Amino acid sequence: MIYLQQGSLNNQALVTCSRNKSLVGAVTYLWTVRHKLSQQTKRFIPYREPSLAVGYEPSKDLFLISIDDSLPEVLIGSAGNSANVHMIPGEWYLKIYEQYSPTNLNPATAYDVVYEGMIVVESDSPIEGYNYTGNTESVIIYQN
Repeated sequence: MIYLQQGSLNNQALVTCSRNKSLVGAVTYLWTVRHKLSQQTKRFIPYREPSLAVGYEPSKDLFLISIDDSLPEVLIGSAGNSANVHMIPGEWYLKIYEQYSPTNLNPATAYDVVYEGMIVVESDSPIEGYNYTGNTESVIIYQN
């Protein structure tokens, strides 16, 4: 499971992709996510930090992803710049595809799935705790 924080650069998104790929050479990774409750979907290509070790594939790849609604959405990351994706808090289903194209955002034209899992986006302004007074029966489970 990957944990991301709203309102910040998430430079600790570690995922096993390179070890699962079938393509050779320069490969980019297309991320497709779907929110568990709202069914909102996003497709983006985050910047992958290159490995410092030569001739050795690390067990996990490091991706840079920003979640900042005050900045424009950028779906394709580049060297030194992370992808900025507007994602609401909650759980997201994740599929990562390998491909040669650095700009393709369509998973139907990507090559193959290299990773499946979950992302949890934590809010930058969490909802206050619920205090039960005995006078109400309503509880807000999901608030956008």
